[in-house]
Amino acid sequence: MTFYSADYLSQQANVTSTLGIVMLLITFVLMAVGLVATMRHRLNTRYRDLTIIALLSFLFFAGIQYTDYQTMVTKNSQQSQMGTFATQFAENQNVSSKKVYFNSTTLTDGMLVKEGKKYYSITLSKDQKAYSLTRVYLFNEKVEVVQ
Repeated sequence: MTFYSADYLSQQANVTSTLGIVMLLITFVLMAVGLVATMRHRLNTRYRDLTIIALLSFLFFAGIQYTDYQTMVTKNSQQSQMGTFATQFAENQNVSSKKVYFNSTTLTDGMLVKEGKKYYSITLSKDQKAYSLTRVYLFNEKVEVVQ
């Protein structure tokens, strides 16, 4: 089981997928080259077909990038909520934020908190404006802590 520190959750960096962007750029360049070749050799339909294939590939990769962007925006919103919750939780419990660890990077009901050698389960209200703590005990206390 992996636990994340409150500092890690509040300062987590966003990493974008460069492979998708590279594929998008490559297909755009191929499409531009195909358009130029089509204009030069108007009678040769081979270039026109390659340009259409490049255009369809470009649209496909652009759609994938847009979907990834929407997912990333949602995930970033959830992670920022968790970062805020983690720092407020540490303040409410009168514990240093360096000594509190959570097993989730997003704010979810039933997540676990490691505070020293004690573990707690957090139950969130329906509107996620309140929480309650319940002491829990782990079967396997082998945990990985990410700071």
